[in-house]
Amino acid sequence: MTYSFVDIETTGTSARHDRVIEIGILRVENDMIVKKYNQLINPETHVSPFITQITGITPDDLEDAPTFEIVKDEVYELLQNTVFVAHNVRFDHGFLKNEFKRFDMKLSMKQLCTVQLSRRLYSQFKQHNLNSIIARFGFDCNNRHRAFDDAEVLWDFYQKILSEFSENVINGMISSSR
Repeated sequence: MTYSFVDIETTGTSARHDRVIEIGILRVENDMIVKKYNQLINPETHVSPFITQITGITPDDLEDAPTFEIVKDEVYELLQNTVFVAHNVRFDHGFLKNEFKRFDMKLSMKQLCTVQLSRRLYSQFKQHNLNSIIARFGFDCNNRHRAFDDAEVLWDFYQKILSEFSENVINGMISSSR
């Protein structure tokens, strides 16, 4: 199976009203990373100090970055024919789905949520956020709340799961697009 391990950073929490400011993607085919994508995105809207505080991404960082319109075809191609893997997949997929919708492009793909995987496979733990997973398994993450670094943690987590569980367990948690 082919996977896209995806994380995004945004201007807020509403997929309908807020915009993507950074995308990180690792495309994995036959358990090997075949493409890495790391891109700041000019959202053409305000970025709050709160978002800058969390991500470290400033409005100045985004000023000369390409807009989503400029990168949409490359991102769309990277995601095609893959299972979309994200931590809280509805958030990341929902944002990208809305970004593509602005250009009359439909994003519809199978999805795998690493939060749900963690809850199901490691139910003895109370916390399943990305910080907890990083600490629990000792993963490296140089720039937490940056899209590419967080996407790399998802890939590390997936590999950890594969070392402990059958791939059938993971496949059973892949859902169709909503």
